[in-house]
Amino acid sequence: MQIRNSVVLITGASQGIGAACSRVFDERGARLSIVARDAQKLASVGGPNALRTAGDITRDEVRRNVVARTIERFGGIDILINNAGMGLYSAAWNAPMEDARTLFELNLFAPLALTQLVVAGMRERQRGAIVNISSIAGKMTLPWFTLYSVSKFALGSLTDGLRMELKPYGIHAMTVWPGYVKTDFQAHALGTRPPDAVRKGKRFAVTAGACAEAIARGLERDARNVVVPRIGWVLVALTRLLPALVESRLAAINQTRASA
Repeated sequence: MQIRNSVVLITGASQGIGAACSRVFDERGARLSIVARDAQKLASVGGPNALRTAGDITRDEVRRNVVARTIERFGGIDILINNAGMGLYSAAWNAPMEDARTLFELNLFAPLALTQLVVAGMRERQRGAIVNISSIAGKMTLPWFTLYSVSKFALGSLTDGLRMELKPYGIHAMTVWPGYVKTDFQAHALGTRPPDAVRKGKRFAVTAGACAEAIARGLERDARNVVVPRIGWVLVALTRLLPALVESRLAAINQTRASA
């Protein structure tokens, strides 16, 4: 899909992958509408012509407002990037249900609701793209992150279904599966903390900019899935080929946290 002159709505745009996408898509000539809760951080993102909306996209009135403002300013929405998300470092068997619901509201239901709001206009124009930012944890369940993995598995499945449902209308859907990315993701996660081995793995992380570039290139070639860094495909393959071995190793890593 062509990015230049396309209207791109990006959620969670004030920092991390969302802020990097705002920069990369602005450099490619997109017309940006960006939304995040932090108005102060959002003010420094997206270039001089970006439309900025501060608000919590888990609230229906905020979702409807950002979509309406974007259509009013630009006439339509060509690309929706559902980037906003959060983590939950808790075991599924004892995680507070309030935290679980908060997680799913942001990671799954908000992207679904925004998709439903923008698809009508895309169908009329017979073009568009939905980009859902999942995680490598949505390809392989991480036991220190089980409910997060579940939410990202669900988001990936949603994207696959949307791609098949919307293909007759010229609308593409793409899932992005980032590995470890250099952001403040862990600092904003719910629950306790990841295992030490996971936190130390941050030194192998890719930058948010590299992730955003991979997303843009994926859109330009109408990719179905983008795994970044690409070595993540090796982990996915190992999970499918040697599931018992991978589960044993992940369980051992998780045990270090449980015993700490």
